[in-house]
Amino acid sequence: MKRFDRLQAVTALLCVLAACGAETDETVRESLEPSPLPVTASIARVDTLYEVLNATGRVESRRSQTLTAQIQGQVIQAPLYDGAPFSSGDVIFRVSSGEYSANLAAAAGAHRSAQVLYQFECDNYQGELTDEVRQMLRQTTGLDQAQATLSRAGTQYSNSAIRAGFDGVVASVSVREGMTVYPGTPLGELVDPQSLQVRVEMDERQLARCVQGSAAFVTIPSLGDTTLAGTVFSVSPVVNPSYRAGTVMVDLPFTENLRPGATARVEIVVSENPGVLVIPEEAILIRDNRTMVFLVEDGKAKWIYVTVSARGRGTVSITEGIAEGDQVITGGHYSLAHDAPVAVMN
Repeated sequence: MKRFDRLQAVTALLCVLAACGAETDETVRESLEPSPLPVTASIARVDTLYEVLNATGRVESRRSQTLTAQIQGQVIQAPLYDGAPFSSGDVIFRVSSGEYSANLAAAAGAHRSAQVLYQFECDNYQGELTDEVRQMLRQTTGLDQAQATLSRAGTQYSNSAIRAGFDGVVASVSVREGMTVYPGTPLGELVDPQSLQVRVEMDERQLARCVQGSAAFVTIPSLGDTTLAGTVFSVSPVVNPSYRAGTVMVDLPFTENLRPGATARVEIVVSENPGVLVIPEEAILIRDNRTMVFLVEDGKAKWIYVTVSARGRGTVSITEGIAEGDQVITGGHYSLAHDAPVAVMN
């Protein structure tokens, strides 16, 4: 009996050792398999692809007014700060005009005297007061000359006040109260912050593809890369011979905190391709001088050749090779091999 028990114990021990050996072999095999490579991926989808022309420009106001001094004198009124709002007709700057005020008063007095004399001559004229007679009396009494002098004096006096031509805010205030200015001295600028546009320079080949009224995507870096929908307002009809380019203006919608002078990245739409299969452009690789992508299938990367028909706004349209809903690898795929295990880490 004891011998039989010993045989059972030995047999059990051998079974345990065999099982442990099998588990060890399985562990070794698992450790030899490569770990999945982390990748990012995107789903192929049917959408509209926009072919665009890219350019960089500056935001500016569609309405601006350069403010300059018209007479010599001392500034007695000026905005306290850049960005001060003004309504159309408001006085933004005023220059002291004591001399012109005196000239205006003297011209007004001379005009009144000439009017009295003219009226006296009309009342005492012996004969019919025809238009020709009245014109003669205006000249002989000096009324015409007095009116011309008064008009000039009024214009000179009014030039002491620089007024807003539209509703806007003042920018670049370059003079302050107490400063002496001369005719032509720059005082500042009035801009309309509600009406903005982007000015871009396009080379002559791009300019030929731009059409007034085309859609445009405008990205503003200073607003956290906010993208606005704009419209091409105008396309230069001529090419500047100095640098073989022309100007394109793109209208923008009103956007809070968007200011003239801001940098803008502009994409002008030159073609729309609706209902096409699109994938991110970064998914495309060139191998053996052919265009290809990697798909994710059952946890592995599958090498697939594709045919690209159009590109635009970071996407490409595919006509052959993949189907809607396929998962294409967009990152971590430059050194991938066919059938390499991958893990999508979006």
